[in-house]
Amino acid sequence: MQRKALTIAAMLTAMAATLASAQRGGPPGGRGGPPGGRCAMTADSLTGVQKGQVHALVEAFNKAHQPQLDSSRAIMESARAAREAGKTQEEVRAIMESAKPIVDGLAPARKEFTDSVTKLLTSAQIASGCIPPAPGGPMGGRRGGPPPGPPPIHL
Repeated sequence: MQRKALTIAAMLTAMAATLASAQRGGPPGGRGGPPGGRCAMTADSLTGVQKGQVHALVEAFNKAHQPQLDSSRAIMESARAAREAGKTQEEVRAIMESAKPIVDGLAPARKEFTDSVTKLLTSAQIASGCIPPAPGGPMGGRRGGPPPGPPPIHL
């Protein structure tokens, strides 16, 4: 009897995980797929020609804004190193905030990129969320809050 109850509980847990995963758009237990992954491998996925066009737009964006992207990346690397070194969340957040002017400065170019990509897609692809994000996006780490702190110590 107990074995049957455990089997049912395991099946319900697996079903709940699958449903939760489907709601957030990713694989069970995962963090989701690549941006635009909701439409991958469906009738609305980008064609080979579209992928090539988007890749060309990404390359052009990266080339035009390389100094800003490099600076932003260096700041985020500093924040990661500070977090790993045990700095407080406030200290890490202050480091990350120093990238905000760079990211804000890229906002018009990112919008132009998104507009250009959107012109390449069908209305069904747009409705399916197949719009790849522009490079150099907003910072902020995980969804739902600041970066995680050190793991708890259990005695």
